[in-house]
Amino acid sequence: MTDSLSRLQARRTALLQSLAATGDMRRGSITEVYRSCGKPNCACAAPDHPGHGPYYAFTKKVDGKTKTLQLRSGPTLAKLEREVASYRSFRETCERLIEVNEALCDTRPVDDQGAEKKTPSRPRSKPRWSPKSTRS
Repeated sequence: MTDSLSRLQARRTALLQSLAATGDMRRGSITEVYRSCGKPNCACAAPDHPGHGPYYAFTKKVDGKTKTLQLRSGPTLAKLEREVASYRSFRETCERLIEVNEALCDTRPVDDQGAEKKTPSRPRSKPRWSPKSTRS
């Protein structure tokens, strides 16, 4: 049991180091689309033509609303792709870290965690009034 415990702790340490090395990241997704221009004489009007493009859209949620940024190929797109990929990697690492921590919690013996000691309760102060009637 100690061997698996030490392996789980080593795995957790590696995951935490991976999280610490995370670079710039952002939430969102990037989609690639092809569009027809709508001109009847254009090649994109043919049914088998994929359309003009590719065009790229970076989409994210801000205060419950979807925000979209239209992009073309270039350095801005490459930067956003790196940041979104870094965020996905971050989320996956967080999920693995939670799984390892849960396995650690399941593997640790109860005595190993140091059972909580009950603190002595404070003595109650004397009541300022007595519930007994003072009448005879």
